[in-house]
Amino acid sequence: MTKFRMIADDLTGANANCALMKKIGLDAATIFNLDRDLPQEYNAIAFTTNSRAIEPQEAYIKVKEALDKLKSNEVELYSKRIDSTLRGNIGVELNSFFDSLGEDYMGIAVPSYPATNRVVVNGIMFVNGELLLNSDAGKDTKTPVSTSNVIDIFRKGLKYNSDMICIEDIEKGVDYLSELIKTKKKEGVRLLVFDGLADKHLETIALAVLASGVKFFASDPGPFTLEVANQMLERDEVLNKVLMVVGSVTDTSIKQIKELLNSYDFSIVRVDAKFLAQKSKRDEEIKRATKEALKKLEENDYLLITTTPYKEGEKRLDLMKISKEEDMDMDDISIRIADGLAEISKNTILSEFSFAGTFISGGDITVAFSRYMESQGIEIREEVIPLSAYGRMIGGLLPDHRIISKGGMVGDRDAMKICFEKLKKE
Repeated sequence: MTKFRMIADDLTGANANCALMKKIGLDAATIFNLDRDLPQEYNAIAFTTNSRAIEPQEAYIKVKEALDKLKSNEVELYSKRIDSTLRGNIGVELNSFFDSLGEDYMGIAVPSYPATNRVVVNGIMFVNGELLLNSDAGKDTKTPVSTSNVIDIFRKGLKYNSDMICIEDIEKGVDYLSELIKTKKKEGVRLLVFDGLADKHLETIALAVLASGVKFFASDPGPFTLEVANQMLERDEVLNKVLMVVGSVTDTSIKQIKELLNSYDFSIVRVDAKFLAQKSKRDEEIKRATKEALKKLEENDYLLITTTPYKEGEKRLDLMKISKEEDMDMDDISIRIADGLAEISKNTILSEFSFAGTFISGGDITVAFSRYMESQGIEIREEVIPLSAYGRMIGGLLPDHRIISKGGMVGDRDAMKICFEKLKKE
């Protein structure tokens, strides 16, 4: 069943949106023919009208006809994909959405694409730090933009009331913004265009519009549609699995693991730290642990991957002995073990399953995991407990993935359980 349906004005945009949807675990496809039955095996589909550089009235007709065919009661989100530099027949094509979907719908336009350095501040778009008008979009031979003012661009050809929401209001938070959206709806505003400097602003807007309860469609170059879809999936509890990764061998970590396992039903993958440290057995152990992890995720939403000797009588790994056997210093052995856990975690997270988030005990493992996930870093949102940070991964293979990192000696007996509960309920 296709819950998310997107219309783009060129094929590149349609494909780009599908690629974004894949990042949150959705099956997505660009389709080329709307006269046949839509494929039901995809959660998200995109269609291109190839209307960016054609006459406005022809663009209106193409988009209206496409949306009329894509409409369905099963759809949770419609999205009008626009160019990231605001070229094309934007206002006219939005008319098609309003006319097709009816007067109950608002358009929520978020033209920012922070990951590609397209941001909007006080209604003005900047591309790589330059005014939109001074960028390549202003010099485009087919569809050049004539201003950096985004509301003016959206209003060109638009026949419905519109308004701009600036960064100051977005920074006031979800509750304030939700009420503002409802107020604008009552005032007869049909299209709301938003500022956006960072991904956190897109998240705030998505949460606010969903909390407002208004019927809406998205209009953006992709990341806002992604954020809305992600929030909808989380509300449907699709992202329900939690991965806990523990490599610390401190007494504190051992007590925390025992408390976690006493409180919740976890599947456990025991990884042999010695094998991860040994060059001859490392790859085989990573493959084995990954296979076991994926098998256990079929039966349980909560998975603990650990090298920690938490059971009575188990001994800690003798790093000095291993370092002599492998002819490596102990720091390099520790790094090799952390990298092994990170690789197993990456293989697990990027599988067919959808995760609410990942908890990692040990800063070295967190760094290794971020590297394997090709992330630029972690955007810190809050402190769960002292010295334990909750945030989202920046960019990489799974952008916005929730993560909590805690030091091995941090917290009391309940610390790991508290971190797990934070991920589980988010």
